[in-house]
Amino acid sequence: MAVKVQIPDKDEFKIGEVCEIAGVKPFVLRYWETEFPELSPAKGAGGQRTYTKVDVELILRIKQLLYEERFTVAGAKKRLAEERAACPAPPEPVLVLDTEAGEQVESLRQLLVETRRELEKIVTLLK
Repeated sequence: MAVKVQIPDKDEFKIGEVCEIAGVKPFVLRYWETEFPELSPAKGAGGQRTYTKVDVELILRIKQLLYEERFTVAGAKKRLAEERAACPAPPEPVLVLDTEAGEQVESLRQLLVETRRELEKIVTLLK
């Protein structure tokens, strides 16, 4: 029987936090990363994994498929692919550029370029 897990309302999770939420060991998560390509947490400079809320939801779904519904890893991969196909991604938003805003941005960019030149001249004089 599926147990509803409460995911904390935050953007990033470390591997220890995810292990606690999902009730699995770190080596299990690392193995799942090799088997499920859609599960790919970001890694910081020190190699520390950082999971998103979407990653945690996926981990919980993988755990449900493997542990509760008794799928094999191959079967779980197939089921996840079927679920993704059944729920297409939302359409990309159409960006409409405001010409007035574009002109303002260009004006500011020019001002910054001029300011940079002036600062470079000052640095040269100070040397």
